[in-house]
Amino acid sequence: MDFSIQFDTHLSGICTAVAGFGVFDGVHPGHRLIIRTAAEMASSAGALPAALTFVPHPRAVIPGSTPPGLLISVPQRLRLLRQAGAEVTGIINFTPEFGAMEPEEFLEALLRIPGFKLRGICVGEDWRFGRGGKGDAELLDRFAQKNGLLFRAVKRLERQGINISSSVIRERAGAGDLAGAAEILGRDLTLSGIVEKGFRVAGPQLNAPTANLHLAHDLLVPDGVYAGAAEFENTIYPAVLNIGFAPTYNVNERRVEVHLLDFSGELYGRELEVSLFARLRPEKKFPSPAELKEQIVKDIANTAAIFKDRFTSGGYEK
Repeated sequence: MDFSIQFDTHLSGICTAVAGFGVFDGVHPGHRLIIRTAAEMASSAGALPAALTFVPHPRAVIPGSTPPGLLISVPQRLRLLRQAGAEVTGIINFTPEFGAMEPEEFLEALLRIPGFKLRGICVGEDWRFGRGGKGDAELLDRFAQKNGLLFRAVKRLERQGINISSSVIRERAGAGDLAGAAEILGRDLTLSGIVEKGFRVAGPQLNAPTANLHLAHDLLVPDGVYAGAAEFENTIYPAVLNIGFAPTYNVNERRVEVHLLDFSGELYGRELEVSLFARLRPEKKFPSPAELKEQIVKDIANTAAIFKDRFTSGGYEK
């Protein structure tokens, strides 16, 4: 049995590659090390470094599993994998049939991908694959030796005695520990999606027009008001975010609203990515829009100060 794979990179002729495998949610330092190692292996073999990822998350498909919230969107994932050094990126469609494949069956199918000649494999040392997670680094090593492939299992990274993993980052994000999540992730947490029309009260009533962001991934951080930065058309703007239900206006759905400081222009229908720096305060129901407006002025001032400090201290990393 073969499986479905979609390459995000145009393949011209036969592509000979050393591939790193994983879900790669967040593309944290451990993931980037896998891709860098694959690139080193590829360079020595006259091949291209590739990153092959799985969509949807395997735990969303495997019976009895609970899927985790995703830190970033699939397009973000592919972009960050390319930034990490992957010259070829591909998405393997994780279906129930794919999840039922035996490890050996999956590996044999890798050798039959049209236009893709596998020269080597690189994974994290604790990566598991195939039905029941029976495939491991030892099995991969034997398969590589049998088929004349390069193979390397990359050791798990630690930071201050804590394993670098997507699950740890999710835990810290969910607890509102932005600094702790960023420390493990190696960069600030981000939110990304398409800007949609909202209720249109923030501009006229509050003098702080907002972009209603329809996320392309899961929302893991707690509700509240955040300071951050938004990148749009190669310019980075300070940004105030409200995440939650806008209780002063009794909104009945959770929303992400972003106000860009010193910005004028059209955002509707455009993609926006926002980095989260700090949680300024929890959401609060104000007695009147006028009092909310006074608080927003303070939130904007605090955000501007945090943004300035990030740049002047050299601490801002996109």
